[in-house]
Amino acid sequence: MPRPPHARQAVLEAAEAIVKELGAAHLTFDAIVKRSGITRGGVTYHFPTKDALLAALVEHDIGRWQECIARQRARRAATSPANAELVAYLESGCEPDEEVSRLCAGLLSATSTQKELTQRWRAFFSEHLAHARASGDPALAMLLMLAVDGLFWLETLGLSTLDTGERQALVGRIVALGEDLPVATTPRVSDRVPDRGPAPRRRARGTRP
Repeated sequence: MPRPPHARQAVLEAAEAIVKELGAAHLTFDAIVKRSGITRGGVTYHFPTKDALLAALVEHDIGRWQECIARQRARRAATSPANAELVAYLESGCEPDEEVSRLCAGLLSATSTQKELTQRWRAFFSEHLAHARASGDPALAMLLMLAVDGLFWLETLGLSTLDTGERQALVGRIVALGEDLPVATTPRVSDRVPDRGPAPRRRARGTRP
């Protein structure tokens, strides 16, 4: 018998709340049933294992980040179309969100030991790293991305000691550098040296062809 369409979302919301409050180690089916009001059968119908549920939480979090990047990209496309994707990533990463930080902190222990979960994150970062590599100054672009990611994790883990003014100045500088990145140039077709293939080998005198 099909489960109500809202059940999956209710399970995800309950799981997210548990991870935020207690960490992934405390995410159990019994805790989800108690928090969501969905029966155990309803929970396992959508998420047969805890790993499947954790993977769904990672996807849900990445989806929210992608939505944030899309909003920033749309806002920036008119003023800096060449670097809009990269700048959108930088701005979204600098955007403080306590709820996201709590979820990532709660998922950290699970994602650090399960390759299946980290692979999705790696794919997400690799996708955006490609935009940095395609800029006119790949090293600087990647440095800015790493600065944003480092800031996020320092704040997520409660290790940052920046005051409000310092943070605002830092974020402003990161975004400004991203906006000023040179655009990658590609040689025109007419400027390219034609590929004539490998040079023919010269026969030694007196040998047969």
